[in-house]
Amino acid sequence: MLAEERTTSGLARRLGVSNATATAHAAALRGAGLVSTVRAGRAVLHRRTALGGLLVQRHGGARNAGGRPSGRS
Repeated sequence: MLAEERTTSGLARRLGVSNATATAHAAALRGAGLVSTVRAGRAVLHRRTALGGLLVQRHGGARNAGGRPSGRS
């Protein structure tokens, strides 16, 4: 996830969590250097950093919203 920019509300919808929860998690990931965040008018956009992409590659790729592998063997 986050290979493409997503808004906070888009992340919340995709993951089935509240906007506040998505914001808190994005802040933690940003603090770890795994995502970057930019403001575009009233929207806040999040995207994986190179480090975040490397972590996803090293740990088996993307997972679905339930935290399970996305069908990879």
